[in-house]
Amino acid sequence: MEKYFGEWVPYSGSGAIILGVVLLVMASVFTLFGFKLKESLKVKMPGKAIGGMLVAVWMLSILTFLTNIVVYAIQMQQDKLIGTVPANPITKFTLSFAFLSFLIIWQINIKKGVKIAFWSAALAAMAGPMIFELPFDLMVMGRTYPPIPPDPALLRDLFFFPLFLVELTTMSLLFFSPLFKVTKYTLYSLAGMFLVFAIWAFLSFSFAYTMEFLILNVAAKAMAFVIVVTLFLPEKNLAI
Repeated sequence: MEKYFGEWVPYSGSGAIILGVVLLVMASVFTLFGFKLKESLKVKMPGKAIGGMLVAVWMLSILTFLTNIVVYAIQMQQDKLIGTVPANPITKFTLSFAFLSFLIIWQINIKKGVKIAFWSAALAAMAGPMIFELPFDLMVMGRTYPPIPPDPALLRDLFFFPLFLVELTTMSLLFFSPLFKVTKYTLYSLAGMFLVFAIWAFLSFSFAYTMEFLILNVAAKAMAFVIVVTLFLPEKNLAI
């Protein structure tokens, strides 16, 4: 069956089991780190030079990714491989979670200043999908097979490598907020996301064709946004 970049070949057999076990181990590690973390970890805001470099790399990575998408589409059209791309049932949930996380972070930090609260919430809404997408894309990258000659693997790499850079640099923008900090709740939430990934993996890590896979996809995405909210919890909320 022809696959597009929005789809991937499910895991099966020992591959699904190995992936599920690895994800369970990662969930356990994050849980253990959460138990051991007694105080929140704060990251120093980048200076002008490093900050400017991060923003420049972020913008260039987005531009490169979008350019590669255009090249991919043109190549598909030239090879007469344009078909009906399957609908993405996840986008509406992603946008809803991003908006909700923005409102929560902005509201709980409004006393720190409207400007700081707004930009912190905006950065969190941008980073939320990337926290999900980075491990997700690492798991599905090798399962995608773009039907474009002469070297489909090269085209796949040209798609994913700038995407990884977009994800990493978008998450790095969180360092620009003075409210950013890693807490034990962040680590517990990371463990929860990887636990959902593990369950999904044991069930073959399939595209959201059926309700159970849609639920697992949405649940993992929701956990990613829970993670970004925990990064901006006021100190009074952490003393629980």
